[in-house]
Amino acid sequence: MLGPYALGAVFFFFAIVGLVEFYQMVSKDSNEKPRVVFGYALGIALYIMIMFQAMDLLDSRSFWLLAPVFILLYIGELVHLDKRAVDHVSVTIMGLIYVVVPFAMINTLAFIHDEFEWEIPLGFFVILWGNDTAAYFTGRLLGRNKLYEKVSPNKTWEGLFGGVAFAVAGGWVLSKYFTALDTEQWMIVSAIIAVFANLGDLFESHLKRSYGVKDSGTIIPGHGGVLDRFDGLFLALPVVIFYLKFFNHS
Repeated sequence: MLGPYALGAVFFFFAIVGLVEFYQMVSKDSNEKPRVVFGYALGIALYIMIMFQAMDLLDSRSFWLLAPVFILLYIGELVHLDKRAVDHVSVTIMGLIYVVVPFAMINTLAFIHDEFEWEIPLGFFVILWGNDTAAYFTGRLLGRNKLYEKVSPNKTWEGLFGGVAFAVAGGWVLSKYFTALDTEQWMIVSAIIAVFANLGDLFESHLKRSYGVKDSGTIIPGHGGVLDRFDGLFLALPVVIFYLKFFNHS
């Protein structure tokens, strides 16, 4: 609510902490060692550039300025002459795609109509976490059929449908107070969030199982790390922005 720079600063913090968590998690596998110096440099630059581009303060052609850093990343692998060069480069770039870009896109969401609207990102998180809470309690009360037991044994189809139903109803209610989007848009956005947030949750659970960790971090007491708390955002937010950019004709 305090403006685009305050919003940008808050999620810049989460983006960098989330990137640290991701690199620490993948580093537990001795075969994959992200080049963290390049990763952090690219992450910081990429976030700031996406933020300023969303605010229309930066031309999209400026993203080509990142090219020399990417080239240095590849040159660095030549210096190391490590047989796992592809793994190292891949996990370095994966951290940027998986963590930094979605957090930076919060700024894009706030400027989806070319002017700052705090209602849309705030509404996004109300629906995101409302869906998560509804899915949890619906699953506890009615859950019988496992959604994807190999990855997340506690998730059920009943919880998924309960979360989707609550999210869509919540989008309808939200539209009465947050008018930056109309009722139909909020309800569609809510359905997108409910479905893709669950996929994001499952993907992060798969990552943690792959690297043998329970939580991505400890920064949020009772919730683990930044990746644990925002896992639903990483897939849901890009799809929401895609919908609003290309299928929103109002």
